[in-house]
Amino acid sequence: MVAHLIDYKWSSYRFHAQESLDLQSELWQPHELYLELGQQQRTRAKRYQALFKYHIPDEELGRIRSATHSDMVLGSDRFKGEIEAFTGRRVTPKKRGRKPSQME
Repeated sequence: MVAHLIDYKWSSYRFHAQESLDLQSELWQPHELYLELGQQQRTRAKRYQALFKYHIPDEELGRIRSATHSDMVLGSDRFKGEIEAFTGRRVTPKKRGRKPSQME
């Protein structure tokens, strides 16, 4: 799509990553978690930029996309169990195919 997030017209990155409040938009309001990145806008912007500094390896990105597209949880077995208990719904895919007793 674009070489950098700041170039994507519909991304809020350019508002969050700006070190001064030169850019304004009626559509953008800073989230409370963003505001917790620091007291000063420059500090918040630098810390926000750091979140996007590293590239996600293709293999990991594939796992993220697969979990997202199938509405499943990505994480350790313990984490998946906790989410399943909390939500009361299955968060991992079922095994493919029919049960052996149904195949006769």
